[in-house]
Amino acid sequence: MSAPFPTRVSRRHACLSLAAGLFALPCRTEAASIDKPPAPSTRRATLFIVGDSTVRSAGRNSQWGWGERLAPWFDPDHVQLANHAMAGRSARTFLREGRWATVKAQLQPGDLVLIQFGHNDGGPVGDPAAKQRGALPGTGDETQAEDLPDGTVETVRTFGAYLSQYLRETLQAGALPVVLSPIPHKDHWQNGRDFADIAAWGQAVAQREGGLFLDLTLAITEAYQALGPAQVEPLFADANTHTNDAGAKLNAACLAGLLRGLPDAVVFPRPRSRPVSDSQGSAASSSMADTAPL
Repeated sequence: MSAPFPTRVSRRHACLSLAAGLFALPCRTEAASIDKPPAPSTRRATLFIVGDSTVRSAGRNSQWGWGERLAPWFDPDHVQLANHAMAGRSARTFLREGRWATVKAQLQPGDLVLIQFGHNDGGPVGDPAAKQRGALPGTGDETQAEDLPDGTVETVRTFGAYLSQYLRETLQAGALPVVLSPIPHKDHWQNGRDFADIAAWGQAVAQREGGLFLDLTLAITEAYQALGPAQVEPLFADANTHTNDAGAKLNAACLAGLLRGLPDAVVFPRPRSRPVSDSQGSAASSSMADTAPL
């Protein structure tokens, strides 16, 4: 599918003054091209969020996801957030459980959909220990049957095929899908990059289907590298994966920087250059819909 923008757009932004006294950090901005922007609308736009526990953890065990700290970056008079991310889900299970159908039914022209999967998608298909969450690797049309605990048989597709469904159905509703590569693990940022395959598949699908791709993995990796191990360690609430409040705020800041760098033709309100204060942020968060069940 042809697109009116360069396949990659790159600028640098700062992850500005975060919780716990973190200082400004560099964050990368990269976007794949889109086929066409959503039509302008007079209604308040909705930013839908789809993903796993690294996006929404609801404070369990002091874990918070970036989706729960993104609201202060947006003007609530222009944008409302609907965070449907759910712990333990993959691109496959979010569809199978009907969670995507709930989001899709609410989409309207001019909305934006952020899609971040990858942490729970790599388990081997057919292995009960993988909890029937894993997808086949790649972006092709391959399938494999897997028995589910309820006795039914599921036809498992590739990770890219699941992403393609999200993107196509979002575009059909007149909204704009944005694929995000996952936040990096605590021990996979100092040398090389985390989620290289997931990022490559996400970018390929976004370009093929006419959506956007943002490399959140790399943006956060660069922020971690600027901080150094001693300051990255306390950003996590567990051994390797889930961030605490300060880590979620840093990741949200990096994502806000990426969203500010979207192509000019994308008709959606941009994040603020700085988030509102903590007291204002609490009010902003409560005024925006967070519709995913706990």
